[in-house]
Amino acid sequence: MPTGWFAGILTATFLAATAAFGGLAQAAVPPHPELEAGETHVNAQFALTVERAVLIDELPEAGITVEPGQRVLAVVLTAENVWDRALPSEGLSGLSAGVRIAELRDEPAAAIARFDDTTFSPYLQPRVPAELVLTWAVDRDALADGDEIEVVLRDLSLRRGELVIAGEYWETPVTAATMTLEVTDVGAGADAEGEEG
Repeated sequence: MPTGWFAGILTATFLAATAAFGGLAQAAVPPHPELEAGETHVNAQFALTVERAVLIDELPEAGITVEPGQRVLAVVLTAENVWDRALPSEGLSGLSAGVRIAELRDEPAAAIARFDDTTFSPYLQPRVPAELVLTWAVDRDALADGDEIEVVLRDLSLRRGELVIAGEYWETPVTAATMTLEVTDVGAGADAEGEEG
Protein backbone atom coordinates (compact mmCIF):
# COMPACT_ATOMS: atom_id res chain seq x y z
CA MET A 1 0.00 0.00 0.00
CA PRO A 2 1.53 3.38 -0.99
CA THR A 3 2.46 5.82 1.78
CA GLY A 4 0.14 8.49 0.36
CA TRP A 5 -2.81 6.25 1.12
CA PHE A 6 -1.97 6.23 4.82
CA ALA A 7 -2.02 10.01 4.88
CA GLY A 8 -5.33 10.01 3.02
CA ILE A 9 -6.88 7.44 5.36
CA LEU A 10 -5.68 9.33 8.45
CA THR A 11 -7.02 12.61 7.07
CA ALA A 12 -10.40 11.04 6.28
CA THR A 13 -10.55 9.49 9.77
CA PHE A 14 -9.69 12.84 11.40
CA LEU A 15 -12.34 14.68 9.38
CA ALA A 16 -14.97 12.04 10.15
CA ALA A 17 -14.19 12.21 13.87
CA THR A 18 -14.22 16.01 13.79
CA ALA A 19 -17.60 16.05 12.03
CA ALA A 20 -19.00 13.56 14.54
CA PHE A 21 -18.12 15.91 17.41
CA GLY A 22 -19.52 19.09 15.87
CA GLY A 23 -16.92 20.08 13.31
CA LEU A 24 -14.21 22.66 13.63
CA ALA A 25 -16.55 25.41 14.83
CA GLN A 26 -16.11 26.59 18.39
CA ALA A 27 -18.41 25.04 20.93
CA ALA A 28 -21.19 27.26 22.22
CA VAL A 29 -20.18 29.19 25.30
CA PRO A 30 -22.61 28.56 28.15
CA PRO A 31 -24.35 31.71 29.42
CA HIS A 32 -22.96 33.35 32.54
CA PRO A 33 -24.97 32.81 35.72
CA GLU A 34 -27.35 35.70 36.45
CA LEU A 35 -27.22 36.31 40.19
CA GLU A 36 -29.67 38.18 42.40
CA ALA A 37 -28.71 40.83 44.96
CA GLY A 38 -27.46 39.03 48.07
CA GLU A 39 -26.30 35.89 46.22
CA THR A 40 -22.62 35.02 46.53
CA HIS A 41 -20.18 34.42 43.69
CA VAL A 42 -17.05 32.49 44.72
CA ASN A 43 -13.83 32.29 42.72
CA ALA A 44 -10.20 31.49 43.57
CA GLN A 45 -9.67 34.94 45.14
CA PHE A 46 -12.91 36.14 46.68
CA ALA A 47 -16.41 35.29 47.80
CA LEU A 48 -18.39 38.33 46.60
CA THR A 49 -21.90 39.21 47.74
CA VAL A 50 -23.21 42.30 45.97
CA GLU A 51 -25.89 43.97 48.08
CA ARG A 52 -27.08 47.24 46.51
CA ALA A 53 -26.32 50.23 44.29
CA VAL A 54 -26.93 53.85 45.23
CA LEU A 55 -26.58 57.18 43.48
CA ILE A 56 -25.42 60.05 45.67
CA ASP A 57 -24.34 63.64 45.09
CA GLU A 58 -20.88 63.13 46.63
CA LEU A 59 -19.08 60.64 48.84
CA PRO A 60 -15.60 61.97 49.73
CA GLU A 61 -15.38 59.68 52.77
CA ALA A 62 -15.22 56.75 50.33
CA GLY A 63 -12.19 58.25 48.58
CA ILE A 64 -13.88 59.69 45.50
CA THR A 65 -14.24 63.28 44.37
CA VAL A 66 -16.54 64.36 41.56
CA GLU A 67 -16.37 67.21 39.09
CA PRO A 68 -19.24 69.66 38.57
CA GLY A 69 -21.99 67.88 36.65
CA GLN A 70 -21.11 64.47 38.11
CA ARG A 71 -22.51 62.25 40.85
CA VAL A 72 -21.29 59.08 42.55
CA LEU A 73 -22.50 55.59 41.73
CA ALA A 74 -21.72 53.40 44.75
CA VAL A 75 -21.98 49.61 44.83
CA VAL A 76 -21.99 48.04 48.29
CA LEU A 77 -20.73 44.48 48.54
CA THR A 78 -19.23 42.05 51.01
CA ALA A 79 -15.91 40.53 49.97
CA GLU A 80 -14.17 37.66 51.69
CA ASN A 81 -10.63 36.76 50.65
CA VAL A 82 -10.66 32.97 50.12
CA TRP A 83 -6.99 32.75 49.12
CA ASP A 84 -4.20 32.05 51.62
CA ARG A 85 -2.62 35.55 51.56
CA ALA A 86 -3.79 39.14 51.87
CA LEU A 87 -5.11 40.57 48.61
CA PRO A 88 -5.41 44.21 47.56
CA SER A 89 -8.80 45.75 46.93
CA GLU A 90 -7.41 47.90 44.11
CA GLY A 91 -4.98 47.33 41.25
CA LEU A 92 -4.67 44.86 38.39
CA SER A 93 -4.60 41.84 40.72
CA GLY A 94 -7.12 43.12 43.24
CA LEU A 95 -10.84 43.13 43.78
CA SER A 96 -11.36 46.10 41.47
CA ALA A 97 -10.14 44.02 38.51
CA GLY A 98 -12.99 41.59 39.13
CA VAL A 99 -15.94 44.01 39.33
CA ARG A 100 -17.28 46.12 36.47
CA ILE A 101 -20.47 47.96 35.61
CA ALA A 102 -21.54 47.03 32.07
CA GLU A 103 -22.93 50.51 31.38
CA LEU A 104 -19.52 52.04 32.23
CA ARG A 105 -17.65 49.73 29.85
CA ASP A 106 -14.34 48.47 31.24
CA GLU A 107 -13.83 51.25 33.77
CA PRO A 108 -12.63 50.03 37.19
CA ALA A 109 -14.00 51.58 40.36
CA ALA A 110 -12.44 55.00 40.96
CA ALA A 111 -12.13 54.21 44.68
CA ILE A 112 -12.78 51.40 47.16
CA ALA A 113 -13.29 51.92 50.88
CA ARG A 114 -14.43 49.87 53.86
CA PHE A 115 -18.04 50.61 54.76
CA ASP A 116 -17.46 50.49 58.53
CA ASP A 117 -14.43 52.74 58.96
CA THR A 118 -13.91 54.27 55.46
CA THR A 119 -10.35 52.95 55.11
CA PHE A 120 -9.32 53.62 51.49
CA SER A 121 -7.87 50.83 49.33
CA PRO A 122 -7.88 48.23 52.10
CA TYR A 123 -5.97 44.98 51.92
CA LEU A 124 -8.30 42.04 52.48
CA GLN A 125 -7.06 39.43 54.92
CA PRO A 126 -7.80 35.73 54.38
CA ARG A 127 -11.19 34.56 55.67
CA VAL A 128 -12.16 37.98 57.06
CA PRO A 129 -15.34 39.32 55.38
CA ALA A 130 -15.34 43.06 54.74
CA GLU A 131 -18.22 45.25 53.62
CA LEU A 132 -16.88 47.57 50.92
CA VAL A 133 -18.08 50.51 48.87
CA LEU A 134 -16.91 50.63 45.24
CA THR A 135 -17.48 54.02 43.62
CA TRP A 136 -17.54 55.51 40.13
CA ALA A 137 -18.02 59.13 39.03
CA VAL A 138 -20.89 59.33 36.52
CA ASP A 139 -22.49 62.18 34.61
CA ARG A 140 -25.35 63.75 36.57
CA ASP A 141 -27.98 62.65 34.04
CA ALA A 142 -26.50 59.19 33.32
CA LEU A 143 -28.61 57.39 35.95
CA ALA A 144 -31.79 58.06 37.89
CA ASP A 145 -33.66 56.47 40.78
CA GLY A 146 -35.05 53.10 39.69
CA ASP A 147 -32.70 52.64 36.73
CA GLU A 148 -31.03 49.26 36.46
CA ILE A 149 -27.33 48.56 36.07
CA GLU A 150 -25.58 45.31 35.25
CA VAL A 151 -22.79 44.36 37.63
CA VAL A 152 -20.23 42.11 35.94
CA LEU A 153 -18.22 39.78 38.21
CA ARG A 154 -14.98 38.55 36.67
CA ASP A 155 -12.61 35.76 37.70
CA LEU A 156 -8.84 36.21 37.48
CA SER A 157 -6.29 33.44 36.94
CA LEU A 158 -3.26 32.92 39.18
CA ARG A 159 0.06 33.07 37.37
CA ARG A 160 3.45 32.15 38.75
CA GLY A 161 6.40 34.11 37.43
CA GLU A 162 9.17 32.16 35.74
CA LEU A 163 12.50 33.37 34.40
CA VAL A 164 11.96 37.14 33.98
CA ILE A 165 9.06 37.74 36.40
CA ALA A 166 9.20 36.34 39.91
CA GLY A 167 6.35 35.74 42.32
CA GLU A 168 2.64 35.15 41.89
CA TYR A 169 0.05 37.48 40.46
CA TRP A 170 -3.55 37.44 39.28
CA GLU A 171 -4.41 38.32 35.68
CA THR A 172 -6.68 37.73 32.69
CA PRO A 173 -10.12 38.68 34.02
CA VAL A 174 -12.95 36.67 32.48
CA THR A 175 -16.65 37.35 33.00
CA ALA A 176 -18.03 34.69 35.34
CA ALA A 177 -21.41 36.06 36.48
CA THR A 178 -23.66 39.07 36.09
CA MET A 179 -26.27 40.72 38.25
CA THR A 180 -28.91 43.36 37.61
CA LEU A 181 -29.32 45.92 40.38
CA GLU A 182 -31.85 48.70 40.72
CA VAL A 183 -30.22 52.02 41.59
CA THR A 184 -31.56 53.96 44.58
CA ASP A 185 -31.03 57.72 44.46
CA VAL A 186 -30.23 58.95 47.98
CA GLY A 187 -29.68 62.56 46.90
CA ALA A 188 -27.24 64.33 49.18
CA GLY A 189 -27.00 61.28 51.46
CA ALA A 190 -28.13 60.31 54.94
CA ASP A 191 -26.22 63.10 56.72
CA ALA A 192 -27.90 65.82 54.69
CA GLU A 193 -31.33 64.24 55.17
CA GLY A 194 -30.78 64.14 58.95
CA GLU A 195 -29.87 67.85 59.00
CA GLU A 196 -33.04 68.77 57.09
CA GLY A 197 -35.34 66.73 59.39
